[in-house]
Amino acid sequence: MTSITAKITSKGQVTLPREIRERLGVHDGDRVRFELEGGAVVLYPQSDTPSFESMIGLAKQLARQDAQRVIDQLRHDPADRAALDTAPVHPRITVLTDLSVDET
Repeated sequence: MTSITAKITSKGQVTLPREIRERLGVHDGDRVRFELEGGAVVLYPQSDTPSFESMIGLAKQLARQDAQRVIDQLRHDPADRAALDTAPVHPRITVLTDLSVDET
């Protein structure tokens, strides 16, 4: 484990040492997240939320694809879809195919 010391300013700011920035892959303007875990502070790189324009562009691009492919792409992992498809149905959810048609 690497140990690096940094000084806290009067405003509570700390400069991340270059080696830490490089290992985390963070650059000027990037965001990081701090979490307290068992008395230690853990620092995680935080990915930015995409802009509204980029999400609209993605929606237009995906509009031409079938629904299943869109779901898989938005989930970033097609295995997630497979897990959902094979998971048991929640007891309070009625699946439409389970309804019987009363023909009287």
